[in-house]
Amino acid sequence: MNFSLSDTWITHLPADIYEQLAHCLSLHGMVCAELFSRPDSALVQQLMLLTPVTAATVAALNGVQSQEQLIAALRQEPGHVYDLLLLGRLSLDTSLAEPVLRFVRQQMYVSEEQLVAIKVYCVELSEAFLASVEQHLAETDRAVAGRLGQHRLQIEEAFYTHSQSVSEEAEPLPSVANVRFNDPQLQMVRLAVLLVHSLPTDSEVAFVQAVAQIPALQPHNLEALTERLGALQAGEQITLSMPELVQIYQAMQVCGLVFVSDVMVQLGLEDFMSGPPEALEPTAEADAPARGPMSSRQAVGEMVSGFTEWVQTNFADDPEVVQAREEIAALTDLI
Repeated sequence: MNFSLSDTWITHLPADIYEQLAHCLSLHGMVCAELFSRPDSALVQQLMLLTPVTAATVAALNGVQSQEQLIAALRQEPGHVYDLLLLGRLSLDTSLAEPVLRFVRQQMYVSEEQLVAIKVYCVELSEAFLASVEQHLAETDRAVAGRLGQHRLQIEEAFYTHSQSVSEEAEPLPSVANVRFNDPQLQMVRLAVLLVHSLPTDSEVAFVQAVAQIPALQPHNLEALTERLGALQAGEQITLSMPELVQIYQAMQVCGLVFVSDVMVQLGLEDFMSGPPEALEPTAEADAPARGPMSSRQAVGEMVSGFTEWVQTNFADDPEVVQAREEIAALTDLI
């Protein structure tokens, strides 16, 4: 929705308004980028009818890096800034936020509790800013304020409808394994799934392009697993269906291949990739042999081989695992 903010309101903004909003804008911008990376999703299709914001708009606003640039955006396209913050705060309550929050946690080296606090702070800040804009319009142009209120309700309704549709219980798939990951193992599995989910879609690296073609590792197919792993506590049992087992199996191997190859450098993932120092072989019905402490590349290699060997030993004849092995084997030729 198009509207304008008065010069008086803009000039009375705090002199450090960008500094106050920087983290909020960054987090909301990242989750909006995640949202619009799925242009064919029902939610984005609905939002395209309600807001002029697009992936290009989000990219442009994510380039705001100073007080001057923020003020310019508020003068030129205040509706875009408003919608970015509105869409961002709503998206942060969906599974779209999972890969973004995992990335933030990895980059900032914060605990889960600190991550929650960051999210709450940013959401509260964006709501305060939206409320300030709405109050200003209510005082200067009630007709525009009314249309903006209706605009916000329509967008919120789109997200509510989306949340209702994804929460409808589907026929559960049969479980094939019950596993427990200790804390380093769980962190490694999360890292592997996050890595695959976060690989660039426009990369010219042949390996990355090939990963993007693997059905089980499509970003939208990983969302449910990412959410489950995010809620899982170390030592807690998780029941896996065959598709979920295959996703972890393939994600772990992709992670291992990236870590021990030049792909890590090509994608600038040296800091992103840091594996915990214990081997990854989940505790299932039979106790796994203990492994000594590892570090760096050797540790990641042990984790990947431990889990993949466990899968191949217990599910060697399952056609899904056979196909998954063939798809990973094809990737190794591109390293």
